[in-house]
Amino acid sequence: MLATQTALDLWEVAGPAPMHPSAWYDGPLASFDLETTGVDPARARILEVALHLDVPGAAARPLVDTLVDPGPEVTIPAAATAVHGITRQRLEAARAPDTATVVRRLCRALAALAADGIPVVIYNACYDWPLLAAEVRRLGPGQRPPTCHLIDPLVLDRHCDRYREGKRTLTATCAVYGVTLDGAHRAGADCVASVAVARAIGRRYPEVGALPAAALHRLQATAFEAWRTSFNAYLVEIGADRTPIPAGWPDRA
Repeated sequence: MLATQTALDLWEVAGPAPMHPSAWYDGPLASFDLETTGVDPARARILEVALHLDVPGAAARPLVDTLVDPGPEVTIPAAATAVHGITRQRLEAARAPDTATVVRRLCRALAALAADGIPVVIYNACYDWPLLAAEVRRLGPGQRPPTCHLIDPLVLDRHCDRYREGKRTLTATCAVYGVTLDGAHRAGADCVASVAVARAIGRRYPEVGALPAAALHRLQATAFEAWRTSFNAYLVEIGADRTPIPAGWPDRA
């Protein structure tokens, strides 16, 4: 039985899920997404979080899916609200739980997933994962998220289809892989779409789909650094007034 079942009591199936599929995209996958106050992962605060578990042959279930109240001292910029629709009034009306409560529950869920060897899909993990890490550090000195295997469909798509023109937003990438995205910029909806895109990439590109977790992590780290170097060089070439993309595919820890 999955550790997720016993540790969280949130996932009920008739029997154990397949733990050793022939490829990662055919096995259990979790998906994680945040809606936040801004674009800087070191400073932005979580306003909505979703962590879903998707086991083939069973209906996907949310392990965590909630609005989050970062506290009355945290301003929600109008630009952020324009993207996801979350306001201070909405958080208060929903009686959204505070950040510490949600982050602790989220870390328990992630630890249970890690214990089962279930990868976590995050579209643009270089934003969401460092932001989660920053929130965890606010809970106390030395705290950090659990060690998880991460799968980033954005990084994999750039690597596998590097010369495709156009945007690489989740909405645009869903269209490429035939995935329906209902309710973009809601954390739960983005979770559902992200895991579907990840599975589609694994099926379309067997050289990626066949990789074990450790090799997949190394590929993503290398692919991200190659893209980052090229993109930053392009920013210099066109004289863009924009902060360069920092180094560092997110550590699994």
